[in-house]
Amino acid sequence: MKTLKKRSEFLAIAKGGRVGRRAFLLQGLKRDTDDAPRVGYTVTKKTGNSAVRSRIKRRLRAAVAALESADIPQKADFVLVGREAALSLPFQNLVSDLKSGLSLALDPKSGQRRRTPRKPSGKPVPETASSRKQG
Repeated sequence: MKTLKKRSEFLAIAKGGRVGRRAFLLQGLKRDTDDAPRVGYTVTKKTGNSAVRSRIKRRLRAAVAALESADIPQKADFVLVGREAALSLPFQNLVSDLKSGLSLALDPKSGQRRRTPRKPSGKPVPETASSRKQG
């Protein structure tokens, strides 16, 4: 499977759907072209040093390679954001989580974050010069 390389491709896919799993976050976006599906891999620096991040990416690449072509939706791009749990999770669980999340990540509604309205804190708002009545 082809891999994503450019930052603009990663940012475009981030606007699509997303599914959180224990070992990774999976982002997906449908495309109009008939090209083969592509996958991008990323691990943030807060996860660990470069050796740890590279090991996580290698496990994620191996999990994608273990999938059958029928399991991967066509006309789509995916980004796997690795988490530290990818190192300790058994490989078969990693593959099954990936397989179950691929079709879910293409739903654009799964990428919307639910925001609840903030409740007033009950504290009085301090009076400013502009809010005082001038008379």
